[in-house]
Amino acid sequence: MVAVYGFSGKHVVVTGGAMGIGRAIVEGFAVAGAKVVFADLNEAAGVRAQEEIRLRANHADVYFVHADLSAANGVLHFTDRAMDMLGAVDVLVNNVGVNFRSGDILEHREEDYTHSFETNIMSCIRCIRNLVPGMLERGSGSIVNISSTMGLGTAGFSAYAWSKGSLDTLTRSFALDYANRGIRINAVAPGLIATPSTQPWIDEQQDAAAAKGVPMGTVGQGHDIANAVLFLASDKAAYITGQVLYVDGGLSVGE
Repeated sequence: MVAVYGFSGKHVVVTGGAMGIGRAIVEGFAVAGAKVVFADLNEAAGVRAQEEIRLRANHADVYFVHADLSAANGVLHFTDRAMDMLGAVDVLVNNVGVNFRSGDILEHREEDYTHSFETNIMSCIRCIRNLVPGMLERGSGSIVNISSTMGLGTAGFSAYAWSKGSLDTLTRSFALDYANRGIRINAVAPGLIATPSTQPWIDEQQDAAAAKGVPMGTVGQGHDIANAVLFLASDKAAYITGQVLYVDGGLSVGE
């Protein structure tokens, strides 16, 4: 169950919102009364999410834009469309990301690192660069970046872990840049969350075994991340900026 915060009349932009955590975030804001524009590379999943969320959120204003956010022109296309549809943007959630097969640096290809950088880091930077000017004009705004506990360092996933660790550093740096200008910037770092991409592995391991390394003993759900994002984006978190909130059942602090 997604906790409801007061976002009536607010305008929200979400990247990577068609499935999994991103979809839960889009639905959370829609249920809370926000007008939401989200992007995804998967066009079929995006259209489906748009229609299903509208029905679940009492015909909320939810709009999908098909875009490849790993490319600069794809980000520009999306942010231009979002501003055309929304006008002012109150909240930006940078959720889009890619992961890769496990392996050490000799098994990763160079393009794994390049693609990870373009999708997981540059998409966030470009979205912020395109949307922050409007926030600065109004003197308010909230940005939430979706990181990962893997950003702390994970064997076999260096391309992904590196990008998420870098995102945490960018979050803190950007937060300092805008702390006295009305814009708060934070991150949420999910642990093991059941999504379309992780569910096959969870099923293979069986739920109990998959959650064995999680101190709370359970696998998280998309709404667990959405709840954290809505909190950080809301006025309830008005004095919070530059923070990385781990939502991982205790995974980041050990057993």
